[in-house]
Amino acid sequence: MANSLKINVFLIPEEGQRFVFSEGDTWLQSCFKDSEKPDFVLEKVDVNCLITMTSGTIFIKGFFSALIDICCSRCLERASLPIGSDFAYTLTPAKAETREDLELTPEELEISYYQGDFIDLAPIICEQIILQVPMKALCSEECKGLCLHCGTNLNTSSCNCHLNVVNNRMAVLKNFRVKN
Repeated sequence: MANSLKINVFLIPEEGQRFVFSEGDTWLQSCFKDSEKPDFVLEKVDVNCLITMTSGTIFIKGFFSALIDICCSRCLERASLPIGSDFAYTLTPAKAETREDLELTPEELEISYYQGDFIDLAPIICEQIILQVPMKALCSEECKGLCLHCGTNLNTSSCNCHLNVVNNRMAVLKNFRVKN
């Protein structure tokens, strides 16, 4: 990865290391394989975090704010959405007996592992961005979406489809009469 964010764990000062980062979509796309590219464009992300280390355990605490370009789930138009969040990670050195098939305690679920002399912040930041992307993105809360019959964007124009539409599922009941 061209723009890696590797931090040498042995160079983290006792008071901690402040890390400020600002990038765009080219960087984000480089974090993913071609088959796993996200369905949005990262216009910009700003990250500010403090990295501290105690007895080999690394603590990362910070926040990020970003602007993403994503397709609205209702009208299918492109929309710019602000996202952001605080985040915290605890990284401990991986041990030889650390295996993926071991049962983890609730405390261990909050901990990640690192190997060697470097930690890479790129996957951590990418993970935080992905976690904050809404499952159903909307260009606005008032978005009217598309007409179910003709596909017209109801935010920009109107149609008369609702006057001519008969619900075929209920058509069988059209001539139904109840006799008393």
